[in-house]
Amino acid sequence: MVEDDPATAKIIQVRLEMEGLKVLVAGNGMEALDVLQREKVDLISTDLMMPAMNGFRLVQEVRDLPPPKGRIPILLLSSNHSEQDMVRCLAAGADDYMAKPISVQVMVERLWRLFERSHRAG
Repeated sequence: MVEDDPATAKIIQVRLEMEGLKVLVAGNGMEALDVLQREKVDLISTDLMMPAMNGFRLVQEVRDLPPPKGRIPILLLSSNHSEQDMVRCLAAGADDYMAKPISVQVMVERLWRLFERSHRAG
């Protein structure tokens, strides 16, 4: 999970861990790329607006990585509800988009759907 607000990150992390997911937290896109180099990651959930590297750039950087890391499903979260940003996120290579405030239950369902779809595709 990539989230620059520590309080929001903690709330989401605790809920996702209650669902049985192992959660690695990065504070921005640069930290997330460092985590990707060290760890096996099945899914990425990232905020859109962050310091150092925003979600758009992170999606593009991940998609430029060779497989399998370049194919990791990405869920983008944003407090910006503009249709233009939603389209831009999906065009950058994000697999799904959720507007904040989020329902963690809906987020978990979307993450599981992305996980299952990526494992069916191989």
